[in-house]
Amino acid sequence: MKTIAVDEETWEAIKKLKARLDAKSYDEVLKKLIQAWHTLELETKAESISLEDDEAELVLSVIRDRSKLVEEGSRK
Repeated sequence: MKTIAVDEETWEAIKKLKARLDAKSYDEVLKKLIQAWHTLELETKAESISLEDDEAELVLSVIRDRSKLVEEGSRK
C-alpha cells in the first residue's frame, strides 16, 4: 500500500467522485479515472485514423465491447 499527498481541493473532489461513482475505495476511484483517461486517449487517437465505414464500425464495436468488459470487471 502506498500513500499519496494531495491538496485539500483535490481531496474534496476525490471524495465527491467516490460517492458519485458508488466506489468502495479511493483506489477504485483512481482506477476508474485512469481507465477513463486511457479510453479518452484511445478515442482521441482513433479520431485521427482514416478508415472505411465498415472498418470504422468494427473498431467501434471492439471499443464498446472492451468498455463493457471493463465496467463488468470493476463491479466485481
